[in-house]
Amino acid sequence: MSAQAKEIKLGSGSPTGNYYSMASDIASYCNDDYLTDASLSVLYSSGSVENLMGLGNKVYSIGVVQEDVLNYHAKRSPRKVNKNRLKVITGMHEEAVHLLIPKGYQPKTAKQGWLDSLFDDKKVAKISLDMLKDQQVASWGGSIVSAEALSYFFKLNLKVVDLPADKRVNPKLPLVLVGGHPYKPVEDLLKTGRYHLVSLNYHEIAEQAGFYSKQVVNYQVNGKVQSVATVGVRALLIGKSFRKQSRNTHMSELATCINDNIADLADDPDTNPLWSSVYDFIEDEGQVDWSYFPLIEESAQAATY
Repeated sequence: MSAQAKEIKLGSGSPTGNYYSMASDIASYCNDDYLTDASLSVLYSSGSVENLMGLGNKVYSIGVVQEDVLNYHAKRSPRKVNKNRLKVITGMHEEAVHLLIPKGYQPKTAKQGWLDSLFDDKKVAKISLDMLKDQQVASWGGSIVSAEALSYFFKLNLKVVDLPADKRVNPKLPLVLVGGHPYKPVEDLLKTGRYHLVSLNYHEIAEQAGFYSKQVVNYQVNGKVQSVATVGVRALLIGKSFRKQSRNTHMSELATCINDNIADLADDPDTNPLWSSVYDFIEDEGQVDWSYFPLIEESAQAATY
């Protein structure tokens, strides 16, 4: 980075996670050929929530944020999180919502054994989210806010417990975990034989919150691969939108770089494999329900009118 170049700080995720890996790919592809007098610095973070907060308090100019986390905070703090202040640079990969329920779990106010009876026919049980109303659920990391978002959008009144690392081996509560599948914490819990991975009703959920997508996850259960229908949320690369349009040039340059290079990002043997799904999303002209930074050609056209 030259002495004159502006540093653009990007909040990503943990050193071994997909957010950091994919953000590093973006920096590798875009720093030299697309950014004018600027360079992208990819910083570690704890994930979506820290990145979103960092955009608000000027720690980051760009961050990777899950769509459910973005919408949840937009509802809770609309003055800080809205489509004028924050815009999408690109949609990224989808992550699956995993609902695991301990075998023998007895919710409050439910008949004895109601849940295990759903699994008697050896098929994956599909439950209504209403069955979790007023219950305690456990989670950790960025998944906590995903659990809170589910509670908020579906009026479930969940009490979300942040599970410390030493309590994650055999939790006695339902778990909400969000991650790209196969997600290792989910695999590890299923291997114990003590949990049901529960199917979620996409149509019921999409009626209330359209940003959830239809997903199917595959995991080994009792030596057999089991396909479980659930919902997914998309990770988004979000940038701070400035009042003065010229300040947004770097965001449009990044959006243009990713759009121009998405095939190479997907095919390059050294990039994160999740770029293949991002390629499909962009090629299919996928859009999320949020405002976007324009590509450079679009910006130039708008300036001529």
